[in-house]
This record gives sequence, structure tokens and C-alpha cells, in this order.
Amino acid sequence: MSDETVTLERLADYLDSGRIPYDPSIEEVPENAGQLAVLQRLRALSSRLVADEGTQESLADPSWFGGVMERVRREARSGRDIPLVSSDLQSTLHLTEGAVRGLIREAGDSVPGAVVISCGLDGPLAEPGAPIHVEVTISALRGIFVPAMADEVREAVATRLLAQTELVVDSVDVIVGDVHQLGGGAA
Repeated sequence: MSDETVTLERLADYLDSGRIPYDPSIEEVPENAGQLAVLQRLRALSSRLVADEGTQESLADPSWFGGVMERVRREARSGRDIPLVSSDLQSTLHLTEGAVRGLIREAGDSVPGAVVISCGLDGPLAEPGAPIHVEVTISALRGIFVPAMADEVREAVATRLLAQTELVVDSVDVIVGDVHQLGGGAA
């Protein structure tokens, strides 16, 4: 199994094939699996929007989509180690910053009409119990009340991090980087 990052085209082809045959270099390499999950969520959102509007126009132009995927690729890198509490003094456990960013993306993308463009963690991640700040930049779908969507993203991210990490999240800022509508790109 290779740990190299695969191209967006290869990920798209793999999704198009129904993920058959199983590709361990995609499915079992965390960076690649994370990018595949984001691509799948973006496609699902785009498909739902196209179905809702009864048109074949895309959610956004290819440069927007490529930009989001490039940020995902950068943010999927492991980054800093975040120590986990362990009762076994012989073990050192940690979570990577990239894994936490993946959780943030999943949580934000789960909010209808929101797509996480980028996310970041600020604070002393190597210091257990120290408060951290999370910043999430989203793209919003025109026609959805943006302040309510931002609140939903904030809540989804905070809830996911509380449930799946030991991080002490002091704040979650949600920035609306752009607003999209079907067929026209950014508004």
C-alpha cells in the first residue's frame, strides 16, 4: 500500500466506479480517504441541488471546486500531534491535527446548504486541557438564512469535537467565505 496522495482525477474516477475494485491506497491512507469523503459530500450536495432545481447546471464553477479540494488536500496532512490522556504509562497516544480537521469538515458539511472551504485550529494543541480556538470558513447556498446556517455549523463542529476528542474548545468562529447559487457560481 502506498502512502502517496492521489490526484483529484483518480479520486473522482474511483467514486465513479462505485469504489470497485477496492483500492487500499485510497481507502486505507487517511489523507486520501479524507479527500474521498469530502469529494463524495460535495458531489452529494451538488446532486441534491440539481435535483431540487430540475436543471443540469452545477453548484459552482470548476475553479471554486478545485480550490476547495486543494484546501482539503493541504489540511488533510497530519500536522501537529495532539496528545491524548492514557492510563497506561507505557503508551503514548495522540490524535493528529489533520484528523481533527477531518472531523470539523464532516460536521460542517453535514449542515444543509453549507460546504466547509477551510478550517483551522489555534492554540496550544500539545498541552492537554488548554483551550483552543476553531475557525471554519464555509460556502453557503443562496436562499438559506445564512446566520442560522452559521449557528448550525458552529454547533455541529463544537458537538463533534466534544464527542470525539479531548480538546477543550473555547470558541468556534464561522466565516462565510462566499455564497453560491445554482448555475451562477459565487454571488
